[in-house]
Amino acid sequence: MLNLTRKLFLTNILLTLLLAQPLLAQKPNFIIILTDDQGYNDLSCFGSKKIKTPNIDKLAKNGIKFTSFYAQAVCGPSRAALLTGSYPIRIAEPNNLKNQHTILHPKEVTIAEILKSVGYKTACIGKWHLGQRSKTGWNSTTMPNAQGFDYFFGTPLFNGYTVHVKDTRFRSQLLENTTVVKQAIQSWDNITSLYTQKAIQFISQNKSTPFFLYLAHNMPHIPLGASPKFKGKSAYGPYGDTIEEIDHSTGRIVNQLKKLNLLQNTLIIFTSDNGPWIETTRGNRPNINPFIPANHSGNADPLKGYKMLTFDGGLRVPCVMHWPEKIRPNQSSNKVAATIDLLPTLAHLADASLPKNLKLDGKNILPLITNQPNATSHHDKTGFLYYRYTTLEAVRSGKWKLTLPRANHPPQTGWSGRFHNSAVKTLTLNNLDTDPAEKINLADKHPDIVKRLLALIKDAGQNLGDHNQIGKNARFFDPGPKRPGRTKPKPKPISPITYENFKPLGPLHFTFEKSNHNFKVTSGKFPQFITERKDLPNHKQLPFNKQAKRFIFTANDPTRTTGNDTFTGKIQSPPFTLLGDKIAFLIGGGAGPDTYIALIDQDNKILKKAHGSNSPILKRIIWNIPQHKNKTLRILIVDNAKSNWGHITLDDLSANAKILKQEK
Repeated sequence: MLNLTRKLFLTNILLTLLLAQPLLAQKPNFIIILTDDQGYNDLSCFGSKKIKTPNIDKLAKNGIKFTSFYAQAVCGPSRAALLTGSYPIRIAEPNNLKNQHTILHPKEVTIAEILKSVGYKTACIGKWHLGQRSKTGWNSTTMPNAQGFDYFFGTPLFNGYTVHVKDTRFRSQLLENTTVVKQAIQSWDNITSLYTQKAIQFISQNKSTPFFLYLAHNMPHIPLGASPKFKGKSAYGPYGDTIEEIDHSTGRIVNQLKKLNLLQNTLIIFTSDNGPWIETTRGNRPNINPFIPANHSGNADPLKGYKMLTFDGGLRVPCVMHWPEKIRPNQSSNKVAATIDLLPTLAHLADASLPKNLKLDGKNILPLITNQPNATSHHDKTGFLYYRYTTLEAVRSGKWKLTLPRANHPPQTGWSGRFHNSAVKTLTLNNLDTDPAEKINLADKHPDIVKRLLALIKDAGQNLGDHNQIGKNARFFDPGPKRPGRTKPKPKPISPITYENFKPLGPLHFTFEKSNHNFKVTSGKFPQFITERKDLPNHKQLPFNKQAKRFIFTANDPTRTTGNDTFTGKIQSPPFTLLGDKIAFLIGGGAGPDTYIALIDQDNKILKKAHGSNSPILKRIIWNIPQHKNKTLRILIVDNAKSNWGHITLDDLSANAKILKQEK
């Protein structure tokens, strides 16, 4: 009898444990797939006619599509908002600064930390872009492993800022946790496939425990990349190739969930960090060299604008959610939701507590996700706020969007203010349901709505802040002034170095304004060495003292706005007889031994040299050379350097000299 009782007791314990096991496994798994710079129109299910995305379309068909889903205007702030449930202007950063790409303060609390507290395994695979640089690499307290992620594999920063990797010296690292596994990524062709492999491994290793996977693809941010199976296959070109590979990646992840019998209990969220990066010329200014080709950029149609701007094309992104246990098939919602809502929603689903001492901007949107008939968006009441850096530029409530007037290139918006023709001339009210392109201003017809939305903007400025005020509920965890960069006096603008009206030394005078200069490339390759001032790289950031509009510049590449320091070779002037004692000119560019301007004689012997100063600002050189009077001479421009400052600039060359006829 005792043995039977003991057996029954042990059996009951075993049954209890067996019954408890499924209950422990009831917590849903979460996968957020975040793309980089993918436009609103860049999925088949969101209207693309050229990009094929059958796997994501299938998720939408068997789940819900959000057509008014918002991120932030640019990469870093968008990732910070998603992971913390707060607008970037509220989020604390180290030293109380406010960076254009948000750096998460170690005291901020992320989705990963919240889910980890209730037993979740967590992984960040892909682009982080929320870390703080240190002398030895990265401040570990601002990196994924210190922000709640058990595993990290990806890049600490973005791919780059040029169309091709070779266009700049910048190279991204690839990290696994805190270990550098690749110091410099030279090609992005295999990154999506590699991330997918790591994601599948993480899912497989954690199939018996609830998990949170944050898969933040580097694509389709430039420089683009696609594996051989996808390269050159899309009707949309290189950009389409990257999206179609991401779609394939999504399908592989879904198949792995099916294989492991996890799909039914996994909420998959697919969205983008901001709108497409459309910048056909630098800042989209007219009549300058091309920058990003159309087939390397996405499409926000039918929305107005693009990444970095607060028109809807900059922040409204495609969003698909799939969860067979909770979401009915073929659902669509135009209710306003945002990435800031994901943290409180996932915390609710995981039965996890929200941080007690941190006020969040997002709310639980499970009723919207499951498309309940009476579900409403909390953003209708509080307004969804459109920030560009620290500047609050617009608000949306329901179908109404109110945009404040702004000038072109507002200085308080930093580098995101560079875009041409982005001004808003007057207070503008748009009905986004009928006017997604923001063309029709209804402010005069609805003064009551304007008044209500202006009150939301005022309240947000007081609560969160604006470019000219500190929000009373913004977070600052470090001692010292709040947003110290804002309170410092504005630095005086750099005064342009104006041309000194140097009086030419004689009749030989080369300004390169006309085509009769007769300078010739004698070796190497300089496809367009006579350069116009407007085509000079970075001419907006640093002053120049060019004599006029045109000059010699050995890094001019008509196909690239950033110039091309890899060009090498030599350029010679026509021969001349020196009649006076001096030669004068302006020189800029590299100071190294391989970049210089020389004076040579008939036997090509170098008589005199001048180097640049590793600066785009030209300096005046005057050679006093009476010993070479009455000799036949030439000016030789030498550029044998391929690295940074591997170029030479020449302007305003003059001397008392006589040009000689050149032999044919």
